[in-house]
Amino acid sequence: MVSPILIIALLLLFAFLMPLLGLLHKRLPAFATLILPAFNLYVAVTHFLKMDFIPVVIKTGGFRPPFGINLAVDHFSLFFLILVNAIGLFIAFSYLLEEQDYRFHTLFLLNLLGASGIILTGDLFNSFVFLEILAISSYALAGSRKEKHALEGAIKYLIIGSIGSSFYLLGVFILYKVTGTLNMADVALKLQNAKNGIVYLAGMFMLVGLFVEAELFPLNTWAPDVYQGAYNRIAVQFSSLISKSAIYLLFRITFLIFDDPLFYKLLLAFGLLTFIVAEFNALAQKDLKRMLGYSSIGQMGLTVLAFALYGMVSHPEAFFSAILLTVNHAIAKALLFANMDNMSENATIDVKGANPFSNLMFAIGALSVMGFPFTLGFWAKIEILGILLRSNLLVLFFLIILIFMVEAFYYFRVITNLFGGESVCRTLNPLLTLSLVIFSIFLVYQGFYPIFTFSWLNRALNALLNKAIYISIIAGGL
Repeated sequence: MVSPILIIALLLLFAFLMPLLGLLHKRLPAFATLILPAFNLYVAVTHFLKMDFIPVVIKTGGFRPPFGINLAVDHFSLFFLILVNAIGLFIAFSYLLEEQDYRFHTLFLLNLLGASGIILTGDLFNSFVFLEILAISSYALAGSRKEKHALEGAIKYLIIGSIGSSFYLLGVFILYKVTGTLNMADVALKLQNAKNGIVYLAGMFMLVGLFVEAELFPLNTWAPDVYQGAYNRIAVQFSSLISKSAIYLLFRITFLIFDDPLFYKLLLAFGLLTFIVAEFNALAQKDLKRMLGYSSIGQMGLTVLAFALYGMVSHPEAFFSAILLTVNHAIAKALLFANMDNMSENATIDVKGANPFSNLMFAIGALSVMGFPFTLGFWAKIEILGILLRSNLLVLFFLIILIFMVEAFYYFRVITNLFGGESVCRTLNPLLTLSLVIFSIFLVYQGFYPIFTFSWLNRALNALLNKAIYISIIAGGL
């Protein structure tokens, strides 16, 4: 099998070759941008299907931590690697083939490099390095449309993101001082039954850093402006690629290193706050893209809430629902933001006059986000409600039902307006149209027959849960 380290190496190499490729032929950067996520997807899927249950550690240059980049690959990391590179391939195929500015291709590849590196690395300092690559390329992408909201959001994101990165690095530094290692598995091994106040402080600092990229309250004030002002393809990148790599790292380090009721309670509180605040803000919006942005933030809050329920119910079905929510949100929100290209510029929630295809795509994406029956989102949301009922957490159950109703109200308001207006004919981008059809079929087919998603998700979940094997193989293998 092809080594996953080539994913990192080729993305880095071609990101810096883009100016040269652009000089050789104006189409070469677009071609490379399409090939690389497809290659990454091939490598990730091949390993996911053929790899044993035991995780694999890949050392570079024979260096031991903290001097070398050590990749730790298991089914959990491969599952997220497949997700972010599938979204990357969707963006490259639907949008970037026509883009002739090599700078966009460079930023896109650096962004994909940061996301893939966060997922593949087994080293805390290198997770910071990849977070920085992801963040810096994201700042530039957020402000690339030189529009008021985009620039305002990019500046806010730069300031908040820089503070968050500093906190994350400080947390990593404290853990290194306490344990003498930066390898995640080795840190987890040395902190087993040895957590104290300084370790908790380090964990809090690292969560602050991840809250920014994962768009969690209160460090997400930049996100609505970016979603409203950025190009639609960049909104897709934020909702379905950037935030998903951050959520992977949050899940990984919380369960592997800081597996403690205090952290789950903290995540539960901030996840719930994010969900409530974002959904009520979405209800109050007039601009359609801003509404989708707040909805995206709300779904991130719900995902973290579902993950944190593990601390209260001690059952892996909480992790199952969190990962399923992540998949559903990545696909559905990519569909919704990309579909904005088929609507009028600055569309509001009272939008009318879209074409029938666009109306249908919006309806399918929105129904899946809402968790409507016969969509993938239904299985994710019914799982959360089932956990709350079985655990007798009735106050939280009824509170989440209330927020689901708020979410359904503002989405059905838009759907009613779309189908109530007179349809118009628009020229559609054929590549984008094909991508939207594939995503919508996936959401509906998995709503009827979710065995495929469940099967892959269970393999990822088993890898996450078998922490002892992960630690013994990765830390012992060094």
